[in-house]
Amino acid sequence: MKHLHYGWTLVIAASCIGFMISIIVFTFGIFLKPLAMEFGTGRAAISLALALSTLLGGVFGIGLGRLTDRYGPRILTTCGGILAGLGLFLMWQVNSIWQIYLFYGLLMAIGLATFDISILSTIPRWFTKRRGVALSITHTGYGVGGMVLVPLAQWLISSYGWRQAFFVLGLATLIIIIPLAQFMKYSPQRIGLKPYGESETAEDAQSPASATGGLSFAQSIKTGHFWLFGLILFCFFFSLQLIVAHIAPQATDIGISAATAAGIIAVIAGTGIIGKLLIGPIADKIGYRLSLSICLVGFTIALLGFLFAKGIWMFYLFAVIFGITYGGAITLPAAVAAELFGLKNLGVIYGAAMIFSALGMTLGPIIAGSIFDMTGDYSLAFLICVIISALSILLSLLLLRYKGKEKTHNL
Repeated sequence: MKHLHYGWTLVIAASCIGFMISIIVFTFGIFLKPLAMEFGTGRAAISLALALSTLLGGVFGIGLGRLTDRYGPRILTTCGGILAGLGLFLMWQVNSIWQIYLFYGLLMAIGLATFDISILSTIPRWFTKRRGVALSITHTGYGVGGMVLVPLAQWLISSYGWRQAFFVLGLATLIIIIPLAQFMKYSPQRIGLKPYGESETAEDAQSPASATGGLSFAQSIKTGHFWLFGLILFCFFFSLQLIVAHIAPQATDIGISAATAAGIIAVIAGTGIIGKLLIGPIADKIGYRLSLSICLVGFTIALLGFLFAKGIWMFYLFAVIFGITYGGAITLPAAVAAELFGLKNLGVIYGAAMIFSALGMTLGPIIAGSIFDMTGDYSLAFLICVIISALSILLSLLLLRYKGKEKTHNL
């Protein structure tokens, strides 16, 4: 009987960490209205906390990437789990807006960035085959977290209040992430193993996808495809985070109950799992960038339909299509980065690219919240969302021009 390759153990642990980290993003819309009512502020002011979290996560990205490339993900993931858990835990005692910005905006930023940078840039190092499947499973935990934890958060808020909800979620995050972080290993070579599939795949040691090949950070940022890749991330995460942060408030504004609104977010997270599981084997066969373009087309179509969503059934239909396509798209960036830039310095390069996603995630919720505060309606915000998402399709088609077959020095 063959032993399970350690790469799959790492993937399972990473998926469970993603389950808990999903609290930071998916439950924000559930807490938005209670927090705004508690502190008597507009939605833009509360949305700024999530915006700060994603922006600072992007700012920390290059540093976390460098540290991951140098020291591995275990220490960083442990520290990130502690800070994310403390951020959630301390939210139960906040008495002013600046404390929300500190706990949600700063502490949780590091926890979220740890998953996005340290863990996701590590997974590709462990696989020469089934890399897409490995990333799919890793992201699946994130989707399951959204599906399970959003209704749980809403139940806690309804039953005990938002402060107690933060207390419970923060404590759970600390208890679960810290032990799982100890399974994170930088590369198979450092513990005397080969990447999964290496014995079955004769791979050029100097190819962009090899463990020793790849561009330096300085080389990568001088290429046109780095900036194309970054702009695609900006557009996609702008649209994604805008919807995730404001779909629940939009639903309750038109008369849908808070519990049903939480259920809509849970459907997005749940169907996202389907997209994540489907895209891995598909992308391994047809290519990561082509798969990304296909997902972005479906994602934009879902957003276009959302402009006309009024009844509950339309929200649920949107949630299904949006969830599947977002799930596929969010799984692929680490694999695309590995394909374009190689593995040698993937941590810092991927961290730099994720600054674009952080900017998109920052601006999306703030712009939507500001538009609502000024107009009392989300219509313009959702139209902007569609336009930005459509731009990501055009940029992804341009990225397909880079065949990914050149040697490292030709990239």
